[in-house]
Amino acid sequence: MYKKTFTTARYALRFTPSNDYYNLSLFNFYIGVYYQGINGDSSIFYLEKSVAYGRRTDYPKRIVNGLERLLYMYSAMDGYSRQRDQTAKEVLHIVDTTHSNRIKHSMYNALTKYYEVLGRREQQMNIMLADLEIYKKELPLRKFDGADSANLGVSYINIGALYLELKQPQKALEYLRPSKIFLDQYRTAIIHYYKNTADAYLQLFQPDIALVYRDSVTNMTKKEYGPPVDRNNNWDIRMLSDLAFADYYLVNRKNDSALLYMNIAKSLIDVSVTDTLTITGYNYKMGQILVAAKDYVAALPYLKSAEKIGLDQGPEQYGNVLRELAKCYSGTGQWQQAVLYYEKYLPIRDSLYTVDIQKSIADAEAKFQNKEKQQQIDGQQKDLGFARKQRLWLITGLLLTGIIATMLVIFYRNKKKMADVLDDKNKILSELNNELEESNQTKAKLFGIIGHDLRTPVKQMYQFLKLQKLNVHNEQEKAERANKMETATESLLEMMEDLLLWSKTQMSRLNPSIKPVVLLPALRPVEQLLQLPIEEKNIQLQNNIMPDTTVMADDNFLQTIYRNLLQNAIKASPPDAIIAVDITIQDGSTILSIQNSGLTFTQEDFEQQVQAVRSSQTLNGLGLQLIKDLSDKMNAVVRFTALANGTRAEVIFTVRS
Repeated sequence: MYKKTFTTARYALRFTPSNDYYNLSLFNFYIGVYYQGINGDSSIFYLEKSVAYGRRTDYPKRIVNGLERLLYMYSAMDGYSRQRDQTAKEVLHIVDTTHSNRIKHSMYNALTKYYEVLGRREQQMNIMLADLEIYKKELPLRKFDGADSANLGVSYINIGALYLELKQPQKALEYLRPSKIFLDQYRTAIIHYYKNTADAYLQLFQPDIALVYRDSVTNMTKKEYGPPVDRNNNWDIRMLSDLAFADYYLVNRKNDSALLYMNIAKSLIDVSVTDTLTITGYNYKMGQILVAAKDYVAALPYLKSAEKIGLDQGPEQYGNVLRELAKCYSGTGQWQQAVLYYEKYLPIRDSLYTVDIQKSIADAEAKFQNKEKQQQIDGQQKDLGFARKQRLWLITGLLLTGIIATMLVIFYRNKKKMADVLDDKNKILSELNNELEESNQTKAKLFGIIGHDLRTPVKQMYQFLKLQKLNVHNEQEKAERANKMETATESLLEMMEDLLLWSKTQMSRLNPSIKPVVLLPALRPVEQLLQLPIEEKNIQLQNNIMPDTTVMADDNFLQTIYRNLLQNAIKASPPDAIIAVDITIQDGSTILSIQNSGLTFTQEDFEQQVQAVRSSQTLNGLGLQLIKDLSDKMNAVVRFTALANGTRAEVIFTVRS
């Protein structure tokens, strides 16, 4: 698959436009990936081109993918330390700024390799733990597919392996145990799980338990890859487990048991394992065991074979090989060769142990100062004990203060709540008092009107009736007094109706029922009611309203307003006058107008009369007050205009929204 991708990418580059940076980055990336296991320098060349083109696109993925592979290659190759460190800084910046967990996983993998090469185990562990935390946070949020689940399990295994390298087997087991549940479909990782778990129990000096897991390595490898034949290199993991058992028994000075496992490992080399580093590890371990058994002649060929790979096996392992060779030559009496190998070994040892020596010096200095520090610690413990007591009293005091403050706050809130309730009650009471005062004033005004203005027509009627009873007048006088009595009665009736309507408006109990009202049928009854005074003055009433004219109003309010306006027009008009009633439309509003000749009446006169009614206790101007109140309730406007020889009264019905 990689070969086909490589061939396709090489071919596509020939036809890719020079400004198609996305595809230029993509094809160079595929070529660089292909060269990773073949030619490291070529891989780096194409990956650098991929990143350079990626920086000129709007797709950060092209940069991220290239940087991940580049950091891995820089870390694996010699001579790229400057580029490696610069790329690591950029990768760390991406980790700190990206919100994509997949990008973080990729960057963490590259950084793990980077810190591993530098030997910075603490930073390497922090990176691996951070990567694991992301997987753990994602676990309850979504269902993992096979690849995600395997990656999570492998993260646990890799952390456990690093703890094994740091000789912390108990911590290693803490991470190895949960890994297996995520590796159901990843058999190779399961084999590593069994092998690392066996190594952990060997470090805990529990070889019996370790042997159970080694057997699981054997069974799983056989099930997955078949028996160890036909150069099946997948058995190298089982062989590494055999070497771990041999090393365990070598450390515990059980050379026979160590050789037993080495012979088992040798059987795998003969038929299956071909990996150079694995075979070098076997040769070193066999030579080491034979040196421990003082069989220097037999050990020498194994150690010489292990020496051939040189520093490729790592400086620590190479140094161990040189040390064992020096022992071997010393054991066989070849002193010059022994000195030569010691001289090769010592610089490597010194470089490897520099950090350990510095740590040992620091530990020695720490031990030297332990006594003084212990005294300081004892004194600090006393101070801390006193400080704890003070803190306890302080906390107790703060708690009491907090409780008191809380009670005060609660008390204040309750008091404020009660004050707010009282304020609301006082406002309501004040409104009721104002309404009561207004009602009393209205009632007093009503009684004043009744006592002042209604007494006269009632007294006249009483006198007319008394004179009628005495029968002291002739027929002509009787007829005149009957007419006067009828007029007084009619005036009294109108006055009572106006007084009733006015009192209702003052009590705020009269609400309009607004609806479409056809004007002509609504106004005719009013004209018929006032026909007698119209005929007495021989007035001509011209009603020019079209039959279908409609306004939005309350029909009862409208009749009362029209009656009062028409009465005023009749009273103000001289005999034989004309009163014209018209309808006009202006700015969407309907205007009912009543125009008469005679005395003029202005808008200012209207407002003064209304104000006078409000401040007096007589019926003078009560009709005008009714007109004002009822028109306001209907959302209508009454307007008076003085003409050259008369007055025009207008009722403007505005459009209701």
